[in-house]
Amino acid sequence: MEELATDRLRLPAGRAPGGLCLVQELVNTSTRLEAESDRVADLLTNGQDANRWLAAALRQWADAAGQQAPALQLTEADLGPLRRLREAMRDLVGARSGPRPSQLSGTSIALRIDAEGRVVYGTTAGGWRAVAALVTAEILLAQHAGTWQRFKTCPYPVCGIAFYDESRNNSRVWHDVRTCGNRTNLAAARGRRRMSEAGDAVDRSQPAADRSRSATSPA
Repeated sequence: MEELATDRLRLPAGRAPGGLCLVQELVNTSTRLEAESDRVADLLTNGQDANRWLAAALRQWADAAGQQAPALQLTEADLGPLRRLREAMRDLVGARSGPRPSQLSGTSIALRIDAEGRVVYGTTAGGWRAVAALVTAEILLAQHAGTWQRFKTCPYPVCGIAFYDESRNNSRVWHDVRTCGNRTNLAAARGRRRMSEAGDAVDRSQPAADRSRSATSPA
């Protein structure tokens, strides 16, 4: 059974438009979620799961981008480079820092004009390099279309889910404010409470005379 990576995550919103969905799919083949109830399997750990995912992801990409899905097959040798590419893309989206040139070496995009006069693009490579070529092309197109800046990864340290910010002013931070947003706010509140309690403990440890002088001394 083929499975899209992003479908497993049940995002409340945030589907990337057009061909950018392929970049979202690649990043979401794994997450950094640690809670047992949230954890999902890495789809790039074995060839069978990886090829099932890729077939579904390419079909979705072809429909969204109006292109023809290439017939790609991943081997075990492709999985390591593809996982490294995934994390490079996650870092690129989160910090807008580019991948190392070696992670994109050997990638190429083929362009042609079809019978209807449309420019059609695809890849002449195979394996993980074909995925890298298509992902790079979609990032370029998204940057020119103005949609790239709305494509984000959740900054919660043990999340990293890729989502598309559909808010009016591009202000969405978390992939789901009810989970990662609430956890972050709760952790911040606990930190403030600990600091306050530590300050109170220091005050109580001072002799009464010292506290009195501190309270009455001029600023």
